[in-house]
Amino acid sequence: MAKRTAIIDIGSNSISLVIYEKSSRYAFHLIEKLRSKVRIGEGAYENGGHLRDEAMDDAYDTLEDFLSVTKSLNCTKVLSVATSALRDAPNKKVFLKRVSAGLKLNIKIIDGQKEAYFGAVAALNLLPKIKDATTIDIGGGSTELAKIEDGKIVDTISLDIGTVRLKELFFDKKKEYSHVQSYTDEILKQLPDTFKSSNIIGIGGTIRALSSAILKDTEYPIDSLHSFEYSYQEHKTFIEDVAQSEVLKLKNTSISRSRYDTIREGSSIFFMVCQKLGAQKIITSKAGVREGVYLSDILRNCNHTFPHNFNISIRSLVDRFALYSKNIAQVQKTALSIYDKTNHVFDKDGRYKEILAMSSKLLLITRRLNIYSNSDMSFSFLVENLNFALSHEEKILIALILKYAHQNEVSEKEIKKFGKLLPSVEVIQWLSFILSLTVCINKNKKIQKIEISFDENELYVKSESKMFLASQCIKKLEKPASFAIVITPTS
Repeated sequence: MAKRTAIIDIGSNSISLVIYEKSSRYAFHLIEKLRSKVRIGEGAYENGGHLRDEAMDDAYDTLEDFLSVTKSLNCTKVLSVATSALRDAPNKKVFLKRVSAGLKLNIKIIDGQKEAYFGAVAALNLLPKIKDATTIDIGGGSTELAKIEDGKIVDTISLDIGTVRLKELFFDKKKEYSHVQSYTDEILKQLPDTFKSSNIIGIGGTIRALSSAILKDTEYPIDSLHSFEYSYQEHKTFIEDVAQSEVLKLKNTSISRSRYDTIREGSSIFFMVCQKLGAQKIITSKAGVREGVYLSDILRNCNHTFPHNFNISIRSLVDRFALYSKNIAQVQKTALSIYDKTNHVFDKDGRYKEILAMSSKLLLITRRLNIYSNSDMSFSFLVENLNFALSHEEKILIALILKYAHQNEVSEKEIKKFGKLLPSVEVIQWLSFILSLTVCINKNKKIQKIEISFDENELYVKSESKMFLASQCIKKLEKPASFAIVITPTS
């Protein structure tokens, strides 16, 4: 089993490298990420798809450097895929043979449907649970879509329309925008009505750039693009305006300057596809073909999906930072026992039990991060690392209740900053209290049976040991309501 795997993605607009390190059977984390803006497809769309010598030279040099990185990091597996530009090039064998002979790298050219499938695999595994949606991945030479129904990929399609293709055929020649619309409309006739969906998952640089601008313009409370959601109807005018803007006027928007060269082209495609599909909600994904290739490799024996109740973000952190797995299990069991006896007060429908279960797995890890500093460090760390398979609401709530569990104090001012991403203050107070109490109970690190009971006025903690350290800790706890906490030995 490969410990470190490198994925090289050769697209029309750039060549990218990511390196993942496995921490257990299904868990992994990113250890390196590089991108070279080599347009191997530049000039090809006006030349019958033929790759230019200069572009092939630049791509070769990039791959040589990428392979040097994979060697230095001891990657035991390198998977390289190429998409539209090489797929369409009549002279692709010249480049493939040169790379194979000179660099000993075998590049797999994937067809458009496989490219769409990889993007959908990444979305299904690395976004919050998805039941029905359509993925859109806008590349330099083509645009891929996948239809997801009942959590499964049921259809894929590839359209010969991409940012570099539109740029060379229309925008660089300063043709009227109506020509772009007519050309795109004609290609979109190939898109079956079965791909229509109110939920659109956006993949690729164009959609990330648009989502990033919308995130900034709406003063969204966290700077986190993966899983960022917004209403298409509320922002479609902005997307259309970017598509028809002059390059110099893009500086008046929040679009990143690094995207000026192809953002109008990509926005044109995105706007017109969304109109045809009947889009209502856009879900942004920072995971795409590269992640899909990797996941298809490590999940090849389980239908390219993670096992039920497996969360990649939580498991990866536990694998890397937990000192003793039995303590993790003990802490989670204790936290859930307290929840089961008290949730009728603040969470009758059990909505936040899974949040507490995940948070409790990270409780001892965040204790390690905070041991020499305040809990702001662990909060920032979690917001940065709880990226996959969690909504923004989930990851902010997990990060906050863990922060407050160690502070033993809830900040209502901070809670207001995150607005609608968070539940009521009462829910946060109870969840963080349960974790704080769990920390106290676990002070002696003993694996033992803990019994919890609660009768509104008193919360009883029964154990087989005296729990002297726990008693001292509990005296300092800030409780969410007026009741006593009593520690008693089991008879």
